[in-house]
Amino acid sequence: MPTKRKIILLLSPFYLFFTLFFFSAVLKSFVTSLGYYPIVGLKKIGLQYYGSAFHSATFLASCERTFLFALFSTAMACLVGLGLAFLFNGRKNNFTRIFFKIAQLPVMLPHIFIVLALLQLISQTGLIPSLLVHLGIMSSINHFPLLVNDPLQIGIILTYLWKEIPFVIVSLVLVLRQMDDRYKIVATNLGATKWQNFWHISLPLIQPALINAFIINFAFNFGSYEVPYLLGNQQRELLPVYIYDLYVQGDLTQLPLTMSLNLILSLFSILFAGLLLKIGRFLPGGHTGGSK
Repeated sequence: MPTKRKIILLLSPFYLFFTLFFFSAVLKSFVTSLGYYPIVGLKKIGLQYYGSAFHSATFLASCERTFLFALFSTAMACLVGLGLAFLFNGRKNNFTRIFFKIAQLPVMLPHIFIVLALLQLISQTGLIPSLLVHLGIMSSINHFPLLVNDPLQIGIILTYLWKEIPFVIVSLVLVLRQMDDRYKIVATNLGATKWQNFWHISLPLIQPALINAFIINFAFNFGSYEVPYLLGNQQRELLPVYIYDLYVQGDLTQLPLTMSLNLILSLFSILFAGLLLKIGRFLPGGHTGGSK
């Protein structure tokens, strides 16, 4: 068996290359965001592009919209995934075993596959509207509600839920299956209700995994570009699409502004993840909150 030191030595070339590549890219982006881009004659270093971003009503509206959208999608995925995880773990029969295996499939699929599947299913020329017209439930496919490129971004939400609910289920079921049932048995014998069993025993044990799943899903939802670009509404652009549109305009003098927006997006995601980890410490199962 390879020792820990040998494993570290074997992996060190990759980690060294990755670290240098990653941080050099971040450093170059940061320097560019400060206004230093001599290839187009920009040499004045300062925070003017960050100031322009925070004084832009379009950016602030897009940022707020993206945050609320990502928060809602992530919360829905975690709540539904939490409930289904307990359902799969509590009822161990052939149906739940088969359904759990099917639920794992979206975890292995890329988001773009889910996007294409939804376009084939719920767009106004998709399979479901055509089937409803064929069955006589609707007289025309135009009567089917707009679920793709709609102002409420329903298509994007459905994509994220389809992909992320199974991810939450798998993450939590793996923890639930390792739980010692004797905790619940003792609590029940002492008169604990199902809610008390959940709040004082199950939730503290799965809380770290739930917080981690929330952070991973939120970070993707907040920074994802391809899903909002394909399914989103152009009049209500989410922040990653707004940044991409700014980048592909071809005006290199706008590149410092684009880099500043990218770094703001990344920094916000990191800070929000840190806030969630901090909050998790005061919830049942956290280092300071416990299961009181």
